[in-house]
Amino acid sequence: MKVTLQGMRCLKTTESDGDEIYCVVTAGGGANGRELARFEVGSFEVGKTLHPGKLLWDGTGGPAVTITVMESDENEAGHGSDDFIGEITVSADGSCKPGRATLDEGNDETKRYRQFSMTGSAAHYVVHLEVRT
Repeated sequence: MKVTLQGMRCLKTTESDGDEIYCVVTAGGGANGRELARFEVGSFEVGKTLHPGKLLWDGTGGPAVTITVMESDENEAGHGSDDFIGEITVSADGSCKPGRATLDEGNDETKRYRQFSMTGSAAHYVVHLEVRT
């Protein structure tokens, strides 16, 4: 099982000066969850698309993982905590379940990637995951 972030496109940002997006990959849920990985995706303005090709999960660490997309407020005084954008849970069998503020749009037009629309914190991002079993 391999899950790769193949692309992310910004349709609306949380901040007027753009967003700094990162992903957190966790195994287990709730208070028992443990962080497996955290990485920066990049800076976004409306209309920008990035193709990181970043391996998010190789099937180890648990029977499923949750991929959470966040907007960093670390360098923005007075903005409070980081903004939640959306989340997806991927199981070892390759099934994907959208979480809060996330819509599963099925396969993208190429039929290679799973496409999700994330709308948390008044933002709108389209995420393409490659899920291979």
